Amino acid sequence: MTNYEIFDEPYYLAQYPWVKPAIDAGIIKSGREHFEKFGQAGGLTKVSRYFDEETYLGQNPDIAPLVRSPNNPNAPFASGLDQFIQFGYEEGRTRVSPEYNEDFYLANNSELQSFVQNGTFKSGYQHFIRFGLKDGRFGTSFFEPEYLKENPDIVPFVNSGALKTGREHYFNFGKNEPNRSATFVGTSGDDILTGVGVGNTELIGVEVGIDPQGNRQYESFGSDESDVLIGGPGKDTFVLGVPPTSGNPTSRTLYADITGIVTIRNFDKDNDKIQLAGSPATYRTSGGGNELLILSPGSETIGRIEGGGNLDFSATQQKGDGTFYLFLK
Repeated sequence: MTNYEIFDEPYYLAQYPWVKPAIDAGIIKSGREHFEKFGQAGGLTKVSRYFDEETYLGQNPDIAPLVRSPNNPNAPFASGLDQFIQFGYEEGRTRVSPEYNEDFYLANNSELQSFVQNGTFKSGYQHFIRFGLKDGRFGTSFFEPEYLKENPDIVPFVNSGALKTGREHYFNFGKNEPNRSATFVGTSGDDILTGVGVGNTELIGVEVGIDPQGNRQYESFGSDESDVLIGGPGKDTFVLGVPPTSGNPTSRTLYADITGIVTIRNFDKDNDKIQLAGSPATYRTSGGGNELLILSPGSETIGRIEGGGNLDFSATQQKGDGTFYLFLK
């Protein structure tokens, strides 16, 4: 059952630079050979950006008693990773890293669910490791490809292995830098997204992917979705309308269906805005009690702002792509 598919040669060599001289001297052929002959039994665990020893042991408590320690020297596995490579990967264990969420990945790539159900893949994680990474797919609601595209200064650190991912950079550093922006996306189901960071944060509750050129593709439009978008400490953009893409040639209002709606919480009238599609003149708001309703051109309620009962249209700003920003005061 031993499976080394998660092994990432450049990443391993970056984490354990003392292995490279042995390769150069011809003592071993590769980092992979070193790991299989020495590193795995020696308890080395940094073999992939998408495996974290602490997370795996914490999220799989049945494994911890099986890992060797000074108090348990005869346990069968040198590390949680040792168990994962021998058994866990093929067992379909997926709680392996902060950089990957199985539920999100399968919901954001809904076409994969049938392949997991029929056994083509043991899990969404297995697809992610084999194909998803190469295809530019991402493993959490953090829109990784776009963050790297818009922040080229951190790409060398990710490529070198100093950082696992752009997400790791953002949650450790970028969220505290006002000039950094980040986007969080949902799925075609019900999602709860929370803004993180002091800069500009974009919250999109629907399913978003990227095309081969690295451009956004909106893959759901809020029908039958009940999403919750929660503002954070920075300047949040709550997306209720999207521009045209190669796959959808016209701008679209999200949640413009009787069964779809988005709830916005922690809206800051001094810093936040709402993105809508089409003409500002075709939208209306309706205050009632402690919430503000946003009505689409077809008079459907597409969104409600909790605590916004006293807010109303303040200003709009056209973006030039079929969408506009709505400001409320």
